[in-house]
Amino acid sequence: MRYLILGGGPAGIAAAKAVRKIKNDAEIIIAAAEEAQPYLRPLLPDFVAGDADLSALIDPQGQDLAERRIDLRTGKEAVGVDGGKNRVRFADGTEEGYDFLLLATGGKPVLPDPLARHPEAVVPFDSLEDANRIRERARKPGPVVVFGPGYAAIEACRALARQGRKVIWIKPDLPRFGYPISGELEASILDRVRDRGVDIRGGDDIAAVRKVDEDVFEVRDLEGQDLRCSMVVAATERFPAVDFLKGSGVKVGTGVVVDDYLRTFLGNVYAAGDCAELLDRETGKVRFNFGWRSAIRQGHLAGQNMAGEGKLYIRQQEDYLWLLFGTPLLDRHK
Repeated sequence: MRYLILGGGPAGIAAAKAVRKIKNDAEIIIAAAEEAQPYLRPLLPDFVAGDADLSALIDPQGQDLAERRIDLRTGKEAVGVDGGKNRVRFADGTEEGYDFLLLATGGKPVLPDPLARHPEAVVPFDSLEDANRIRERARKPGPVVVFGPGYAAIEACRALARQGRKVIWIKPDLPRFGYPISGELEASILDRVRDRGVDIRGGDDIAAVRKVDEDVFEVRDLEGQDLRCSMVVAATERFPAVDFLKGSGVKVGTGVVVDDYLRTFLGNVYAAGDCAELLDRETGKVRFNFGWRSAIRQGHLAGQNMAGEGKLYIRQQEDYLWLLFGTPLLDRHK
């Protein structure tokens, strides 16, 4: 049997290891879109802040893949899936077949139009490559504008303030998607962000961006006020990375729609992690269990089920909500 896993993050790695534990003779391939070896995405703010080097970012879960006879291939971005023929097309022009496929592609930030039109000014806060760009550009003079509504923006502000940068946070009121930070927790976190010297422009948005000079840009807010900066760090919400599934036969809503076994409507295709859209049959609501721990848990179960175990996914709120918005977040802003 050939198991193809799209995504080299926690869900993909956990799934590959779960399959190997059950299927000793299986061929297992992880196709990761990024060129980097598996790394700990939650530590990217610490890397930007200068509190962690590249060696600290190495994901220990990805260090023994070769010994487990799991073939990790980096720089393999999927651009299409043919569910009828069990094949995946990649951006480099190659194709791979599979008997079972796991979609563990995570999410990607979606930039508002004013930011998407100016890649020379705007750096997403998402990948290791992005973090390297932010660190490099943070060495240049001038304030940094952070744009985003929630957790990622908070961490971007913390990291850049730690670098000694003047930070202006343009903060929309609510995320369009996901779980807002609110109430006493939000007030406590915002107070600590302000204590770091961050200028928070709450309830605001970016109307336009223009280049003024080399490495100098101007951001206009909705009230017409212009802010000069060296870059805009776009810490926007991450939406499931599923565009490549058009025409695949896989049912897609906001993310990849899966049942209680993390299986799509194509019986040999599964999804796990931030790209998986789970329907809670008791409430009728769709939920995305964001977070590192949840991705590992989902990936492990998806791998077991691809290998024939038939285990139900039991949703637990603490798998994503507490780690994202609870004590660990407060601890980072003391």
